[in-house]
Amino acid sequence: MFGNILVVMLLFQVGAPVFTATPGESGVWLLKNEVWLPMLSASVAGANTRGINNYIYTGGYSNLDIDISLAGPKAALRTSDREPVFIARPDGDGFEPVLVRLEKKKDRRICRTRPSSGSTGNKQGFRKQDIVQTVLTVNPDESFTVRPERPLKPGEYLLVTGAPSSGRDFGVD
Repeated sequence: MFGNILVVMLLFQVGAPVFTATPGESGVWLLKNEVWLPMLSASVAGANTRGINNYIYTGGYSNLDIDISLAGPKAALRTSDREPVFIARPDGDGFEPVLVRLEKKKDRRICRTRPSSGSTGNKQGFRKQDIVQTVLTVNPDESFTVRPERPLKPGEYLLVTGAPSSGRDFGVD
């Protein structure tokens, strides 16, 4: 009991917000107007690979680029907050969120990955220029709070907590 109180006090002292009414079930939410909105998996419209012939020919020693297309020109979930706050209660072990800025096309949004470029903090291999640095906080109730380090530019984003195809999209207006 004393340990939990100490953790809450330490979080409060360093300026980390303590949210009193967080969702109790597994999932990912966006805080908008003091209400937690559930984030659904983005609708994947397709995937395109480049370099597959060389990748197969070299036995995986060449680069393979994968473009994942998300349906629609804009995400359904929108926010005007340039510093959005997310809370997550993952189902499985581990939680390594990656926030990615999407490339906008006429009728879809694209995220680019290169599996050979994967690293500890970027297992999916997203392009470095597309990754938005985040601050991850482990809350006393074992949920996670994710927020960008800097204000986001208006645009389309994908919060990935596993495979890119199970990411959650949102837009900043």
